[in-house]
Amino acid sequence: MDLQHMENGIGGGGGGSGVGSNSNSQTLSEIDFQKLAQTIASSIQKIQQNVVAMQRMVNQCNTPQDSPDLKKQLHQIMTYTHQLVSDTSNQLKESEKCKERHLKIQRERLLDEFTAALTKFQALQRKTVNIEKDQVRQARANQYSISKPPGSTNNSSNGGNNSFLEDNLFGRKSQQQQQTQMQEDIDLQALEEQERAIRELEENIVGVNEIYKKLGSMVYEQGLVVDSIESSVEQTSVYVSQGTENLRMAGSYKNKLRKKKLILLGIVAVILLIVIIIIVLEFKH
Repeated sequence: MDLQHMENGIGGGGGGSGVGSNSNSQTLSEIDFQKLAQTIASSIQKIQQNVVAMQRMVNQCNTPQDSPDLKKQLHQIMTYTHQLVSDTSNQLKESEKCKERHLKIQRERLLDEFTAALTKFQALQRKTVNIEKDQVRQARANQYSISKPPGSTNNSSNGGNNSFLEDNLFGRKSQQQQQTQMQEDIDLQALEEQERAIRELEENIVGVNEIYKKLGSMVYEQGLVVDSIESSVEQTSVYVSQGTENLRMAGSYKNKLRKKKLILLGIVAVILLIVIIIIVLEFKH
């Protein structure tokens, strides 16, 4: 079931690279970014699920449940997951073409989740290689330590009476030697296949290391973008603070001006009242 799930997962993850019909363009629209982000998130989830399934298989190594079929299935899932990791890394790089600032946080979150999943996958790869190398070394040692069947050189001084028994004994020993040699050849072939699988896993580990380098570059670039955004936010905050202070001062000036106008109106009213009183008194006299 895990292998089938992985095969389905690889089919789903690989289709994400087709999001960009404009993959050769310099920018990525927000709609295409959201489609690509959805594919990346789905791929990360599949990687995490495959790591859990592979961890169960690795835990069965060196136990009664261990078998060549188990190792074959484990290697297949690791190979599929490695390809999915490579595709997801390329998709993350493609997402950099979207220049919308409000999407940078979403991309950064995907990058963090992918890095965490990749770290677990690489640790599992190394653990698997170490276990299988120990098994191969042990099998080689056991193969060399098997003693050869004794030779057929027998003392024929007993006379012709024992020749018939010696011929039968020699025939049985020869048959046993042939069976032993066939089994050794089968075991040797199995060891060679396992060693080839180990070399493939080691090559995949090297590939994951290269992906880590790419991620480091993307994280650094993302950090520069985040710093730029934070700087812009801080600068905007300063402008807002200055604007608020200017508004407060303008309000204060407006209130003072209103007070001055009221005082002036009051003075004018008093003067007018005095003039009116003087005029009225003059008419009475």
